[in-house]
Amino acid sequence: MAEGVVFDLGYQKHEGERLGRAGAVSALLRDGLRRVLGIRRRARRKVLPIMLLSIALLPAAFFIAFGVIAGELEVVSADMFGHAYYFDLTGAVALVFIALSAAELLVPDRLHGTLQVYASRPLTTVDYLAGRAASMAILVLGFLWLPHVVLFIGRAWVSRGGFGDYVADNWSTLWQTAAASVVYFLAFAPLGLVVASVAKRPAVAAGALMGIISVSGPATEALVDSGTFQPIGLLALQHNPGFVKDWILGDSTRTWIPEKAGFDPAASLVMIILIAVGSWAVLVYRYRRLR
Repeated sequence: MAEGVVFDLGYQKHEGERLGRAGAVSALLRDGLRRVLGIRRRARRKVLPIMLLSIALLPAAFFIAFGVIAGELEVVSADMFGHAYYFDLTGAVALVFIALSAAELLVPDRLHGTLQVYASRPLTTVDYLAGRAASMAILVLGFLWLPHVVLFIGRAWVSRGGFGDYVADNWSTLWQTAAASVVYFLAFAPLGLVVASVAKRPAVAAGALMGIISVSGPATEALVDSGTFQPIGLLALQHNPGFVKDWILGDSTRTWIPEKAGFDPAASLVMIILIAVGSWAVLVYRYRRLR
């Protein structure tokens, strides 16, 4: 057409508060929480998070109910189910949740070109990754720690010594389980974000992370048992957090591969921190190149 047409879109200047970078990071955090939990999305997006959380909480409910029955029958103490064993029960579920969360937080932004939109805002690469990592930390730590809080309250409720006495004698369990939850998060989440940063589909990212961590155990154990190279025991990615968890809680649920290789829990903790820091550095480097 030779003639131009002007459309009045009713543009109005923003008159509200300008929140800057902090507001943008906060918005990313809230968006990440909604995305992983499936809030404001189709019902099928909500099924898996609810199912995983239910699986994590059901053992606590079972243990509490069993404790009530056992206490009434005076057959066995309700204290027979320790928090260290509970981490072993929910550790695999936590890995699945972390793998799916990391993939859901990072992959769609690259696939749908959302990174370019974020680049037009007052956000740095670190701001973007910090917002995504913060939302993941809130969800994962809540996922890992909430069942222990429920179990702690339930055990205090069925305790023969009374609720108050149980809490006074065992309050340290709350910070110990919280610390152990942080260890599991650091062991899996940063590596999960790195895998998600290169995958082209969320399902591929989740499967790759679970495959890497699951295979690391049998592979390193074979080398440790053969005496070929003992330091490889520290690369048993799924065993390091369990070993440190037992150390924090003062319990022992099994013989861990780093332990078989002759290392103490401090060495596993250092390895977890090194992998987490290295993963974050790789993640920042990659996203700076993408932007």
